[in-house]
Amino acid sequence: MQDYNLTNHDIDVACHQVDTFCERANGEKRDILRTRLAVEEILLKYQEAFGTKGTFQFQCRKRINRLYASFSIPGERNDAIHMDSGEESAILKGILSGMGEIPTWQFKNGVNYLTFTLKKKKLSPAVSLLAAVALALFCGMVSTFLPEKTVNFLSEEMITPVFDTFMGLLSAVAGPLIFLSVAGGIYNIGDIATLGKVGKRMIYRFLWMTLIFTTVFGIAILPLFPLAGSGSSSFRFSELLEMVLGIVPDNFFTPFLEGNPLQIIFLAALVGMAMLILGNRALIVSLFLEQANDIVLLIKENISAFVPVFIFGSLFNMIIGKNFSVLLKAYKVLPVMLLGDVFLMVAYTGLVCIRKKVSMAVFLKKVFPVFLIGLTTASSAAAFLENRKVCAEKLGIDKKIVNIGVPLGQVVFMPGFSILYFVMGICMAEIYGVKISPVWLITALVIAVVLAVATPPIPGGALACYTILLLQLEIPAQAIVIAVAINVILDFFATAVDLFCLEAELTELAGDLGMLDVEKIRKTF
Repeated sequence: MQDYNLTNHDIDVACHQVDTFCERANGEKRDILRTRLAVEEILLKYQEAFGTKGTFQFQCRKRINRLYASFSIPGERNDAIHMDSGEESAILKGILSGMGEIPTWQFKNGVNYLTFTLKKKKLSPAVSLLAAVALALFCGMVSTFLPEKTVNFLSEEMITPVFDTFMGLLSAVAGPLIFLSVAGGIYNIGDIATLGKVGKRMIYRFLWMTLIFTTVFGIAILPLFPLAGSGSSSFRFSELLEMVLGIVPDNFFTPFLEGNPLQIIFLAALVGMAMLILGNRALIVSLFLEQANDIVLLIKENISAFVPVFIFGSLFNMIIGKNFSVLLKAYKVLPVMLLGDVFLMVAYTGLVCIRKKVSMAVFLKKVFPVFLIGLTTASSAAAFLENRKVCAEKLGIDKKIVNIGVPLGQVVFMPGFSILYFVMGICMAEIYGVKISPVWLITALVIAVVLAVATPPIPGGALACYTILLLQLEIPAQAIVIAVAINVILDFFATAVDLFCLEAELTELAGDLGMLDVEKIRKTF
């Protein structure tokens, strides 16, 4: 790492070298251009602060599927990244850094440290997952011509151990993921409050709308499931009380060992509220939670890279074990879930078009680009920049709401996944003959909403949540294979619908706060 001066020439050299490294390392073109512009802009800010005699060093490196460009600028403490974004809270900066949309900044021992993160190009998740399903079906048909001993060896000695290991890894990550997400979310409510009425109203509205839509749709689909109410035809207060008391764990570690989501959520809420009360006295703990959450999410993201292998092994094992008929019984999940997606889109389209007097064709055409990105990538993070552009330039939403609502909403507001979890739970319960009582339905509803909030906005982010969902609802572990297989398709639809709902929800919120350019949203192309 050699020393460079903060001159225009050296800044241009650094930008060119970062650009060249990322291109050779097969980085995403969009990220490369954005990073080059960001590096140039931020170094020019340090040039303005420290003068052309100021120095900097930089280093480019690869780690797993990510590319990093790290800069160190000696001098006084100077957060050049967020100096013009006073309305942003720490939680929003953390979310944007996690998405790779802004670099991370630290000041230590008289040096400002910046790290820019880029992702390498990789095959579309839709292609890899569908290829895994097709390959499993093909290999399953071929296996019918193999000797029985060979088939048993493949199932018992190779596929089953790998499946058990993968499931154990998911279970190990799922508990901490939920705990860190809920505890950090509650603590950050205090940070969101610094944004004034916009931030507080936004977060509460996200949570309430998710709960309302999931409840309404959940009640509407009950007639489709004959087992609903088989556990108890009437509501019993004693069962509800037992469920509530069962939320309190005997100790801190048992919920994580047993994977009990309600107890994990209880502990997370307890820790989050205690930190919220302590405020600045809990800064070290909050920093630990934030960094631990980043570590768990990174682990989860890398586990998701092996999902196609897991899908292939699980389906192939079901076929050679003559259990494929169980998967066919889950046919109801697809149409019911797609009905839920249609329900959300129709509800929000009607809400926006009627209240804002917008043509339905105009509104749908404006939000379609973001919907398409979500549908093809199953990643809301991939749609982040386009989402901000559509909200501000096409829907006429005030930039203050866009800057807060888009990053926060893509993490918190997931009504599509909430409905997906509820539908998956009730469908798996019917397949495996689990009795569905009113208390069971309330439990499923609560877990579905909480897991939706805790689901990471990355491809395959829902996988760890299925482990917690089905375990708590007393559904056999074998159902996880079916849930994961079906999720191959539904993950893309749920992500796209969540992005659609977020744009509509922000439009409604902006209108209620008088921060919506109505003429812009009504304007045709």
